[in-house]
Amino acid sequence: MKNMGFTLIELIVVVVLLAVLAVIAAPKFISLSSESREAVLSQVRGAFKSVTTMTNSKAIINDIDDGNLEIDGNNIHIRAGYPSGHWNNTWRYALNIGKEISFTRTNQECTQHDLCGVGNQRNAPGLPIATSNRGLVLIWLKGMRLSDRCYSYYYNDETGAPPQIGTVTEGC
Repeated sequence: MKNMGFTLIELIVVVVLLAVLAVIAAPKFISLSSESREAVLSQVRGAFKSVTTMTNSKAIINDIDDGNLEIDGNNIHIRAGYPSGHWNNTWRYALNIGKEISFTRTNQECTQHDLCGVGNQRNAPGLPIATSNRGLVLIWLKGMRLSDRCYSYYYNDETGAPPQIGTVTEGC
């Protein structure tokens, strides 16, 4: 009767080959997940820019420098001609990217939706801009915290200058 099993040497060779493939492939997959997180934040940054431009244009047409502007049935707070840095009174309604973005405290992990947001902030970990008031809005990804330094930001300093919009991706 012939034994149909593998020898110990054959099993060791297979395990070594799988280990080598894992060492080569793992960094590529890790890089792809980082790149995909950065791509999502880039899209959020683009949405911030589009909403800011359109809202500012509508505010100018309606001669609103400070006040409320109705967009899609929602009142959006305008400060110095641009959307304010408030979450519940502005960005919760203004930023419509096809996903629910819930308010989440700054020290919490984003767990409820794909994206989480907060407004009225003065600063954030790794923020590359200087802020002087509470006009900062932050959006970060599910499974992450702001302290991970992987988020998009919008800052209206309420001086009439265009808001500063960008991403922090060092922790993505």
